[in-house]
Amino acid sequence: MAVVEFTSKRKRASVVVKHTINGTEMARVYTKGAPDMLFPMLSGVLDSDMKSHPLDEATTYDGEATTEIGKLNLVVKKFAKQAYRTILICKKDMTLDEFNRIKAENNDFEKAADTECLEEGGLEAIGIFGLQDPLRESIKDSIAEVNKAGIQVIMATGDNIDTAIAISKNAGIITEAQLKASEFSAMTGADFRAYVGELK
Repeated sequence: MAVVEFTSKRKRASVVVKHTINGTEMARVYTKGAPDMLFPMLSGVLDSDMKSHPLDEATTYDGEATTEIGKLNLVVKKFAKQAYRTILICKKDMTLDEFNRIKAENNDFEKAADTECLEEGGLEAIGIFGLQDPLRESIKDSIAEVNKAGIQVIMATGDNIDTAIAISKNAGIITEAQLKASEFSAMTGADFRAYVGELK
């Protein structure tokens, strides 16, 4: 029915399919992407029985009292600290009439940007996946060699900061001591731009 394409800026993508609920044909939006980009669009979290829970509902995770959105954040951090990239999967349903109205109000989805409205609000979290690209066995030795030659290796990535730190440690790019010694050892793009200013 519609596709909302992935871009590195959006860090998410969606597809809309026909879905039958209680004999009624509906439009279902499935969205996947970086949790930090999708959390603001969530309205709820689905449990294993597909029952929706509000984001601020009290719950526990690993014995820790938290909320449903807090639990999602804890899962992301747990995966990230093990060098996993995380992908949040969400969905929302709408009637076919509502889908057609949204389409008509947005240029009949002629351009890619016209379809982004399909993701706005009402998404419910289904689950979080952790993906890992194993490092080559030789990477740590290679980094050590270039360091000996006086070359400092710096990693730039769009990953979650915790994932980036975990991968950097595994690769020998950074140590725990370096992380503790300076706030500049690992930083997000937003923090970097705040320190140096936007390049023009």
